[in-house]
Amino acid sequence: MNYEIIEMQQFSGKRAGIYSVMIADDNLTLFEHFVKAHVRDYALEVRSITQYLSYIGNRYGMQSRFFKVDRGMPQDGVCVLFDHPEKKLRLYCYRVGTAALIIGGGMPRPGRRGGEGVPEKMLASISQDIRRKIRAGDIYWSAQEARLCGDLVFRTEEK
Repeated sequence: MNYEIIEMQQFSGKRAGIYSVMIADDNLTLFEHFVKAHVRDYALEVRSITQYLSYIGNRYGMQSRFFKVDRGMPQDGVCVLFDHPEKKLRLYCYRVGTAALIIGGGMPRPGRRGGEGVPEKMLASISQDIRRKIRAGDIYWSAQEARLCGDLVFRTEEK
């Protein structure tokens, strides 16, 4: 899968950089697909999530109170941001240190014992790719620019 990490400037701020993933040959990020798919049935919940993203980027940073962190495999680093207060809608995220957040897709919260969904699995795979590039020094946090820098394009398929 080929994709790029894109800054979501409408949410990024002095406290955290907010990013999403754009799959090759697509004109929307995973977050934009999430909004498009759920805004009709969950308008208030989508608004709540977007407000949280703005708060994280501009006011509070990546405080753990915003996230449920025990999702998937512990090494994946995938967490969930819920709307408030009913927690009907979930957005899968990957926290890169304490200053950057990669937001993926999401879905309505299933009942108890719901299995993990496709957006969670996709973000878990993406988080592994990002960690690999961070370890290699290809992606880094620039404190001076307050953003992720480096090679934010991922090519895993050869044409």
